[in-house]
Amino acid sequence: MSLIPNRSAAAIAAAVLGFFVTVGLSHTPVAAQRADQKMEDVFKNITSLQGLPADQLLPTMVYYEAALGVGCPYCHDGNNNERDIDTNPKKDIAREMIAMVTAINANFEGEREVTCFTCHNGRPEPIGTPNVSGEPLPPALGEDYIANLPAEAPVPTISAGQVLDKYLAAFGGMAAFQKVPSLTATGTVTQLRTGRPFPADRIEITSKAPGMQVIATLAGQNRNLVAYNANNSWAKAGNADAQARDLRAAESDAMKLEDVFNLPVQLKQLLINPQMGRPEVIKGREMYVVTGRTANLPRVDAYFEKENGMLARLVYFIDTTVGPYPTQIEYRDYRDVDGRKVPYSWVISQVRNREFTWAMQQVSAAAAEDATFARPAGGAR
Repeated sequence: MSLIPNRSAAAIAAAVLGFFVTVGLSHTPVAAQRADQKMEDVFKNITSLQGLPADQLLPTMVYYEAALGVGCPYCHDGNNNERDIDTNPKKDIAREMIAMVTAINANFEGEREVTCFTCHNGRPEPIGTPNVSGEPLPPALGEDYIANLPAEAPVPTISAGQVLDKYLAAFGGMAAFQKVPSLTATGTVTQLRTGRPFPADRIEITSKAPGMQVIATLAGQNRNLVAYNANNSWAKAGNADAQARDLRAAESDAMKLEDVFNLPVQLKQLLINPQMGRPEVIKGREMYVVTGRTANLPRVDAYFEKENGMLARLVYFIDTTVGPYPTQIEYRDYRDVDGRKVPYSWVISQVRNREFTWAMQQVSAAAAEDATFARPAGGAR
């Protein structure tokens, strides 16, 4: 997605690397904004979202796409460099819908009870007419169905801290990370979108415990970088003239949660007030569910296999001005690397019909200097 702010297109091109690598493959962000900047101060032709934080505009557009199941040109001009102009009449309809939702939520003392997804459910046109026989719709479960559901399983007596400790132990414990603190991996990441095939991009990952990582995505002649360390999180586009930019706060937390190699040793520190949820079953296996949040993400759900403590799935939510949206990670093909358990494959599923399969061909222990993860000088902060 590309919205043209009040700066040159060249400046946007300098910040072409996205979110973290998976989002970077799906839309084009702009340089990070200051926390005190408003949307109308940074972007052109803002009318319905005036007064809201500038760094919320792109996540908000992602939410609109997900809620309606559409892409940027549904409301914006088809020219990627003229998204701000009002050539598409659907943009005016969207502004009316924003005003309508805001007015509805005023009846709930400003609480965000109603969102675009409340009515649209991933469709451009909300369903307002009952379907005829043979046209399936999502099941309408009704009050009788809900009233007759079996009793929910009780929340386990084991604590969230114990589950997280068992998770770390399943991956070799702190001793394994101290013995082999850094790993390098090479493989591919492939985007899957129904009706639109994408070639696989080569990936190089360098990771160092307890919390440093740099990912290089090799797309053609470009080498796109995204990284974090103890001091900052940053991204740099593949061309030689591009400067690094700081990741937004939510992007930084998301990248740490997507760091599959360091997650066992830092998940407990990232989660704020983790709590046990009711157990769930995924693919026939019973899961402990731990729910919490991070400093900049409103909710994180982690699903651990009850028997062995391994993490099977993690879902985190990014908040926007109109509602949160999820990203899901499922882990596959765990193998031993010098005493550390690591996944050789994982799948990141996003909204807007996007799925990214990461497949490593090689993962090995290799020394890595802290300077490997340092942010290059210059660029937007």
